Amino acid sequence: MLSRDRIEAGFERWARFIFRYRWATIIITVALSCGVITQLPKLELETSTEGFLHADDPILLIYNDFRDQFQRDDRALIAIKTDHVFDLAFLAKLRDFHEALESEVPQLHEVDSLINARNTRGEGDELIVEDLLEDWPQDEAALQRIKQFALQNQLYPNLLLSEDLRYTTVSVRLDTYSSLGEEAELAGFDDEDEFTGDTEKQRRYLTGKENNAIMAVVREVMARFEGPGFELHMAGGPVFTERIGAGVSGDMQRFLLLAIVISGVLLFIVFRRLSGTFIPLVVVVLSLLTTLGLVPILGFVLHVPTQILPAFLLSVGIGDSVHILTIFYQRLRRGAGKEDALAFALGHSGLAVVMTSATTAGALMSFIAAELAPISVLGILAPIGVMLALVYTLTLLPALLAVTRLREERGIAPARLPTLERLLTRFGDVSTGHPWKVIIASSAVLVLAAVGAAQLRFSQNPLNWFREGDAIRIDTLLINDELKGAVNLEVLFDTGKENGLYDPGLLSKLDQIKQLNKEIEQGDLYIGKTVSLVDILKEINQALNENRAEFYSIPQNRLLVAQELLLFENSGSDDLEDVVDSQFSVARMTLKAPWTDAIDYPDFIDMLEQRYREIVGDAASVTITGLVPLLGRTFEAVISSMARSYVIAFLVITPLMILLLTSVKWGLISMIPNLAPILITLGVMGWFDFPLDMFTLLIGSIAIGLAVDDTIHFMHNFQRYYERMGNAREAVHETLRTTGLAMLFTTLVLCSGFLVFMFGDMQSTFNFGFLASFALATAFLADVTLAPALMMLVTRREQHRASQEPQADEEPQRAAGNP
Repeated sequence: MLSRDRIEAGFERWARFIFRYRWATIIITVALSCGVITQLPKLELETSTEGFLHADDPILLIYNDFRDQFQRDDRALIAIKTDHVFDLAFLAKLRDFHEALESEVPQLHEVDSLINARNTRGEGDELIVEDLLEDWPQDEAALQRIKQFALQNQLYPNLLLSEDLRYTTVSVRLDTYSSLGEEAELAGFDDEDEFTGDTEKQRRYLTGKENNAIMAVVREVMARFEGPGFELHMAGGPVFTERIGAGVSGDMQRFLLLAIVISGVLLFIVFRRLSGTFIPLVVVVLSLLTTLGLVPILGFVLHVPTQILPAFLLSVGIGDSVHILTIFYQRLRRGAGKEDALAFALGHSGLAVVMTSATTAGALMSFIAAELAPISVLGILAPIGVMLALVYTLTLLPALLAVTRLREERGIAPARLPTLERLLTRFGDVSTGHPWKVIIASSAVLVLAAVGAAQLRFSQNPLNWFREGDAIRIDTLLINDELKGAVNLEVLFDTGKENGLYDPGLLSKLDQIKQLNKEIEQGDLYIGKTVSLVDILKEINQALNENRAEFYSIPQNRLLVAQELLLFENSGSDDLEDVVDSQFSVARMTLKAPWTDAIDYPDFIDMLEQRYREIVGDAASVTITGLVPLLGRTFEAVISSMARSYVIAFLVITPLMILLLTSVKWGLISMIPNLAPILITLGVMGWFDFPLDMFTLLIGSIAIGLAVDDTIHFMHNFQRYYERMGNAREAVHETLRTTGLAMLFTTLVLCSGFLVFMFGDMQSTFNFGFLASFALATAFLADVTLAPALMMLVTRREQHRASQEPQADEEPQRAAGNP
């Protein structure tokens, strides 16, 4: 017997074994699954920007060091629109809003607004640092004095006030660290102790769940205060994290429910049996829940890209069941007993189902090497889910069929079967009758696709993950325009020595950088505001020199710098903590910049670092960090991950195809209809301006892994019929007449499973769902048109040799080849 025959016979024996021990199989499978499913309540959803990178990524490590020293840099920025900011009634409401946030928002680090804006002034020899509205204005004259001071203060414009005075801001800064398990983590430390490096790094940063709960309170407060003359808009890192979390959790539930409903409807249409509808759903849902239960056991969390996992695994699992059930019900209709029908179905399709699962898992494993953490995790969880679905299909599915009482119901109406068969075989007949025409037409399409793919636009703009009318897009862009930027870059100048920042020369260089920032512009990027130690020092110097404007400068004496900073510390203000470390060796400079595509930022950041290093020279090292560099780093990871995953997917699947078909030539040729849909999809993305981002990069490897499923079923059965008939055209015809229906049904299930993503809350998942469905539909068309044409040409030499046999033998051979 051939090796393939022995394997198929082994699947038949396996089916009879499961049939014999059906109840034991069900009990053991369900018990093991329930043990894992109990871990589902421990599932966590991570939506922070830093969660996109691996924990040991150098860019993330720098950012974590920054947060440990200076607290988190992102904040919820609330812009308030009014007719005029300096109005007593408005300021009173602003004060109440500010105080409500301070008193009600949990895990709050600080609220900043005009109410507590820094007001540094001198009275005689005394330095006074107080809140701008500490002495509340009682009349219009007092209000005008406050307004005049605010307009003269160089720190306020585009930070607390818009240039037209129609907007003011309230900044909500949250705690850096999580409160979960805080008591245990801090055991043994006094409240007054200062945390040092290793101890801080052991603490967990604020979780997405905590962030979302905090932002819910912020929104409750905002809802109470918003009204005419007090129009609120909110943006910033915590808001983005909250919005992503709400979108992902809502979409996951919606996707899963829609996928179950659509799969159930399709299964009923296909099989017209309750058993053919509910048993596959039970099998695949149980395998899915088991996979999700393994997530916390393996120490993983779900992230934005992994929201596709449930619906994806559901569709893939249903596809496995369809191939088994199609043959099983066919045998039942022909009068076979249940055990014999199961044995025949697994013997006929078991090997192909195993190989399709292996190739799908192999393609998905290509994500493991991704530099993006959530995609790397997807490369672990998705293959596990695919293989679990396979195991459940080969064990629980036949066991449930064995214990189910099957009525003599028909599957698809007999009148419809010939119609679908004729359609599929017609594709094959055209392709085998005109193979060169099919290949030339396919080549033309691929050339056109290649031209489109060359126009692909790379993008890493999380704001565009949301639909155009989404509040977070509207509010972020409004703040971007009205207040000269909605994101921050953080620059650290490290002198490497204690009190190194007392050097007037270095401080003058930092001031030079601040002046330079006003002139920097690169495309759509610019610096809208610069905040640093220099601002505080200039304020102090001016205040101590009779508040005269000409003394808004840096003292050119090291001792005087030290004395002025000491006076500021003793004034009771803690603002220095935001701009210098405790040793006065590292200075922080915050640059306000516009929200735009992260693809623009790496070159911009490199330019800034180069210019800054030229200015400071050897006086200090320069490091730029913050959420913006993290987004830029994720963009670089997107590009490298895409290229790597496509190559790995190809290198994994090709040997498996060669192994299945036991032919290097056939295995390599079979990859053509697998890769063609990927190129065509990339071409569509280029022609219709779909960005290549974190979501759409997934399509290639996923589509390769799933497109190869139909190719495997086609090639596996074509090879079987070709060896039996010796005629490629008849082998194609018979393959599409039998396996073609299952290929069509599984494609419909998979396309439907991906189309549900178009009902998501986020634009990114809409794009992913549409493009993935398009790729799979294109792959099916390639398997019923391009693959037959290729097989016709590949086998032409053998058929040519056969045609040279004596004429007397031709007719018997042709007759023997007919089914």
